[in-house]
Amino acid sequence: MDLEAPLTTAWELAEAWPGSRLVVVENAAHSTSNTAISSAVIAATDEFREISQK
Repeated sequence: MDLEAPLTTAWELAEAWPGSRLVVVENAAHSTSNTAISSAVIAATDEFREISQK
């Protein structure tokens, strides 16, 4: 439950942004010290790199 940045906002953005993919990381909060969110950020940047090299 994030009162500052509710999931609804992210969902609405993902729905409005063609080609986007929303990844929800449970219990990650806003900290990259959480292993799960760090892994998700690395996976996303790896994907961005692959796309940009095409």
